[in-house]
Amino acid sequence: MMSPKADDKNEPQPRGRRRVPVDYPASFTGDEGSGDGTVTNLTLAGCELQSSVPLPIGAGLNLHVQAPEARPPMIIALAIVRWKQDDRLGLEFVRFGGGTKEQLEDMLNQHDNPAED
Repeated sequence: MMSPKADDKNEPQPRGRRRVPVDYPASFTGDEGSGDGTVTNLTLAGCELQSSVPLPIGAGLNLHVQAPEARPPMIIALAIVRWKQDDRLGLEFVRFGGGTKEQLEDMLNQHDNPAED
């Protein structure tokens, strides 16, 4: 059994929630930098962001994710960089804007239970 504590904070760690692979454009702003990227997987607790902007672990971001199913964009009022590897960042969602949490839950539920054709 693996210890819940990670020895190497720069490596992505397994999570209890299933990650949904996505390809959503995103933009972010924060005290440590701002820019654009692509969300490559998503859970209710966080996401993986691919971006060329170098952000330190612990940086706080305001994240806007444009999912094709979502209008307007999903707004994460506060996401924290928890790990990084090359141009990949693991973000933890701390605070959601507006109805984003419900919107995200609905989207993830649709991925878990795809509609029959």
